[in-house]
Amino acid sequence: MTLSKYERYKKKADDYIDPHKHCKRCGQMIEEAYTYCSDCYRKMKEKKQKKRFRFKRKQKIDNDDKT
Repeated sequence: MTLSKYERYKKKADDYIDPHKHCKRCGQMIEEAYTYCSDCYRKMKEKKQKKRFRFKRKQKIDNDDKT
């Protein structure tokens, strides 16, 4: 029995994998709509907030020095 090209290279897996993506930081499987998993997103948000707080604090110190 000879298989056609289509039959030969057709994927024959019975398991269906839901469409998904992987987190850019840790590689965990996530939904297609997201870029980062919830843990990485939370860590990034905390880091950004700390950075913003330092920046505001530095501006306040600089303004106090000028007066």
